Amino acid sequence: MDNKDNYFKSEEFKDILHRYEEAENSGRHEYLGSDELTDIAEYYYNLGKNKESRSTLAYAISLHPGAAMPLVFRGRMALIDDHDVEKAKIYVNQITDQLNLDCLYLHAEIMIAENNSEGADRFLHEKIECIDEDDVPDYILDIAMMFMDYNLPDKAQEWLERSDETDLMDYRETKARIAFARGDYKQSEMIFEQLLDEDPYSGRYWNSLASTQFMSNRINDSITSSEYSIAINPNDEDALLNKANGLFSLGNYVEAAKYYERLGKLCPKEGTAELFIGNCLLNTGKAEEALAHYQKALQLMDKNNVYTIEGLQCLAFTYSQLGMTDKAMEAIDMALQQKGVNENEIMVVRGHILLEHGSIKEAIECFVKALRATAFSHEIFFRIAISVFDCGYPKIAYRMFKAYTEIHDQPGDEGLAYLAACCARMNKKEEYLKYLKQACERNPLEARKIFADDFPIGMDPKDYYDYEVSKNTVNGNDDR
Repeated sequence: MDNKDNYFKSEEFKDILHRYEEAENSGRHEYLGSDELTDIAEYYYNLGKNKESRSTLAYAISLHPGAAMPLVFRGRMALIDDHDVEKAKIYVNQITDQLNLDCLYLHAEIMIAENNSEGADRFLHEKIECIDEDDVPDYILDIAMMFMDYNLPDKAQEWLERSDETDLMDYRETKARIAFARGDYKQSEMIFEQLLDEDPYSGRYWNSLASTQFMSNRINDSITSSEYSIAINPNDEDALLNKANGLFSLGNYVEAAKYYERLGKLCPKEGTAELFIGNCLLNTGKAEEALAHYQKALQLMDKNNVYTIEGLQCLAFTYSQLGMTDKAMEAIDMALQQKGVNENEIMVVRGHILLEHGSIKEAIECFVKALRATAFSHEIFFRIAISVFDCGYPKIAYRMFKAYTEIHDQPGDEGLAYLAACCARMNKKEEYLKYLKQACERNPLEARKIFADDFPIGMDPKDYYDYEVSKNTVNGNDDR
């Protein structure tokens, strides 16, 4: 179990929390140290009690002006939760000891938030000369972890290579996370398994292992790892999400929805769980029920400005399935108005809906517009091919996927499973088997996504080809 979780369950912390809450309930203030108050704020924050967390931090900052811990925590909340860089700067600049390590990290995080990771890197390099020599090993490892938190694996690797604390669990965890970010799931999994041998009650390690197994297409193993994490903490949001995603990937939409619902109860003010429940319902043919969840998701997302564009696209597809084309187009128009939207991707969605309802000429105009605007981007071409396939034009999609896969002929590349599906619909049996085998070997995640309903529930994609060949042989059609 993580050290902070252990501390929050300790009698020492419970006594501090009790004194604080008793004082608050009686209308007086208990004098506590800045570190103690920050711990209470973090405890509330982890429970989703943001109002109480902020109130505790405000008290800590007023009681201990210039103290690093409460100001750093509040600055990070401003940066990460409020997306308010200027407010974060106000808090960090109030810290008396500007060479406090956490203060330095927050300065760097603010630069990263301003898309200046190189500046953050230089700033942190310059400060090495200013801090206590005994703090340097922790400083180097903390920075590697910080860059990884912001999904900057190359920077994280550069700092990690400066560390000689190779036996520390934080070092090895960071190494595993870097490997994961670079697609080396085998190494990542190996390290997390070693860490779990040493600390089998770490939910974080189990969740990370589940993610690596999911990306390696070992979905059942991923689900099992998530279950260990859930057994440690039934309210672990990451574990619930991982298990739900695993079940969804296996096509078990009913069970997946149950875990998304549990996640939603833990995060009632967020819209992501509602969005995923809608996806489950849509995949089981319950478009009207899905619509209600997408609408609720968007109401919550509108407050949080998270996943709004994705939610509007889901809403558009659902309206389209229900024959409400005008409503679908309204959702598309709303998506185009969102900050940071990729207009060309949305143009493909518009084309998909038009094609789905037989407006072929208008659909082609949308597709061509998106291609021209992106200098005939391969990614946009691939998205259009999927739309053409989904809308029931396998012959055209076949030519598109064949062209795409000839250019993208590397393990892990997308398109082969779609190409195999086109061949199946066109009764090209020999080509179907050829591309099915390649798809399952090179991109099993895509193969499962496309063919899960065509094979026994839970079957691993690596077995699809042999199953299909044996089925054809039994039927007297050995097309090998």
